[in-house]
Amino acid sequence: MSHLPIWFIGQIGEDVIDKANVEFKIIETKSATMGPEGQTIDMSGRNTTISFAQDDHWFGLQMFEFAKIANKECKWDFDIQGHEAVQYAEYGPKQHYHWHVDTFPLSGRPIDRKITVVCLMNDPNEFQAGQFQIKLYQEYTAPLVKGTIIAFPSFLEHRVIPIESGTRYSATMWVNGPRFR
Repeated sequence: MSHLPIWFIGQIGEDVIDKANVEFKIIETKSATMGPEGQTIDMSGRNTTISFAQDDHWFGLQMFEFAKIANKECKWDFDIQGHEAVQYAEYGPKQHYHWHVDTFPLSGRPIDRKITVVCLMNDPNEFQAGQFQIKLYQEYTAPLVKGTIIAFPSFLEHRVIPIESGTRYSATMWVNGPRFR
């Protein structure tokens, strides 16, 4: 038995990342929430600060292109139609996001998140720990450097290990389409 790839990794240039960071850092931040309606604040499960770019932000359009490439090259072939706004996250010491999935298949909504796209927005030397992991039968640690884009099916469990020191910045976008059937 063989399996399709669980992720696709691409790279965005540091100059583009630096430009996006400048724009994202001026957006008003808030504590992150969880759940299909974003109604739950649970610092034990998710402790980070986030902000959202405009729906049509140029960086989100680049992330969406990577999602389309991943969908084709990894042969997931999901029926995708659009994407949500880019979420910019800041993880400081002791902040984290425990194991979770990004789709809510029992929500009854007409669309599902199908592909999650994450970009590491700073150099891993600027923080300790904070690794990004995906779980499918076992835990995999993504080999991320500044500007790395990782795209994966939104129904896979993933997490950000607690930060020990420094600050980790990431951008996340969800690609959606008609409900899974």
